[in-house]
Amino acid sequence: MTNPFRLATDSYGAVRPSYPRAAVEKIVEGAEASTLTIADVGAGTGKLTAALLSRGVKVTAIEPAQAMRDQMRQLLGEDANLEIVDACGESTGLPDSSVDRAVFAQSWHWMDAEAASAEMHRIVRPGGKLMIVWNQLDVTIPWVHRLTRIMRSGDVHRPDRPPLLNSQWSQPVLERFDWEDESTPEEILELGTTRSSYLRSTSAGREKMQANLRWYLYEHLGFAPHSTVILPYFTLVWTAYRAQ
Repeated sequence: MTNPFRLATDSYGAVRPSYPRAAVEKIVEGAEASTLTIADVGAGTGKLTAALLSRGVKVTAIEPAQAMRDQMRQLLGEDANLEIVDACGESTGLPDSSVDRAVFAQSWHWMDAEAASAEMHRIVRPGGKLMIVWNQLDVTIPWVHRLTRIMRSGDVHRPDRPPLLNSQWSQPVLERFDWEDESTPEEILELGTTRSSYLRSTSAGREKMQANLRWYLYEHLGFAPHSTVILPYFTLVWTAYRAQ
């Protein structure tokens, strides 16, 4: 399958939200950060990688899209605790039992679940964790649900549907973190351009989506240009443990 994020522009790193502090603390809990090694698989532009590095964690950021890796390098610069690898979650090239934890933030749905489960079992040390993280606009709120439909976001991840892993991992356990992000109508329009459906679309399809978004934000919802829009999110953190 062609990776749509090879076409990602700087907008992806600029307007995609980061992760709430509580979710990041969940990822690193139970270990001394300075001794922790984490594979950030499908690291994108490095939003989660940056949060982990700020806590002193050693991170191997695995990202197959050149456009994403370029933005990550611009964001993170040189860091002794960072290695950036051109690879995918099904075949990372990392040594056996080389990391304490593997984290997929906004990326598990792009994986072959069986192959990625097996690869993570190979690279994560015995007793280590596989963690799958989703930032999700709270679509239980009607106006937000309609917003995501217009953006054709396609990333509605439900708390009652755990990710499927193979038998080398325990059943994933969920923790949920509710939070809000401040944006503007203009930033939401730009956010729409970072979606895989937009990147794959034709020029006409892209313009139609943006026109619908402009109508919804400015006319239907009545937001003024450059005003503050509070976007309600929740972050799901699923944790599974490696079988011995």
